[in-house]
Amino acid sequence: MTGAEIIFHLAAHVGGIHYNQVHPGTLMYRNLLPTINLFEAARQAKIDRMLLVSSACVYSRFCTIPTPETEGFKDDPEPTNFGYGWSKRAAELLARTYSKEYGMKIGIVRPYNVYGPGDNFNPEQSHVIPGLIKRVIDGERPLTVWGDGTATRSFIYVKDVVIGMMLALEKYPQPDPINLGTAEEISIKRLAQLIIKLSGKKTPLRFDRSKPNGQPRRRCDTAKAKKILGFTAKTKLVDGLKPTIDFYRYGKE
Repeated sequence: MTGAEIIFHLAAHVGGIHYNQVHPGTLMYRNLLPTINLFEAARQAKIDRMLLVSSACVYSRFCTIPTPETEGFKDDPEPTNFGYGWSKRAAELLARTYSKEYGMKIGIVRPYNVYGPGDNFNPEQSHVIPGLIKRVIDGERPLTVWGDGTATRSFIYVKDVVIGMMLALEKYPQPDPINLGTAEEISIKRLAQLIIKLSGKKTPLRFDRSKPNGQPRRRCDTAKAKKILGFTAKTKLVDGLKPTIDFYRYGKE
């Protein structure tokens, strides 16, 4: 970090529902240890300011919808994200304590389900959008989705979240978390149908109800980002899915 002025801390170890369920300790260790090392290195190098990228996974299963930042430490995180959620909560506490003791300028953002070109399509670790895209394009028939399809998510396109992160570090380098997301909320069933349609496939869809849904609903309160940062995500889900599908299919946007 010698000579650097600004640090964006986005490094994380994470996977899908199954991976997160069976590796809570791994997720705590592999997320906390690098974060602790990073903060201490930044302190020693006298970095001007940092942005800690936290996660919507800090929120509990039955959080308020839309979810305000004030519920970030209410109850335990969603059980299927237990280890990862707590690692992000601990990272936020680290930001607060380093800011208080050393006067470091540290901002915190909580992105909601980021997706887009360049995503991780590894089936062992991918999130829902790249995971579904890979399986549809690769020809899985039928497309089997965990749960009953009723769980909802709110997705934010990668180009939008980058703008939000830049604004957060520029305008609000304080250890006070800000959600980065959209007002769109879509069920997993509708999401799968949309990806199939945009991929030009005729893939049949089935749901494995023996598997968990994960958090029942997810949609953030965007008021704080709008008020403090002047930030509103611009990309609608249907418009962001197209280049994401093309990236996997052709290797470019």
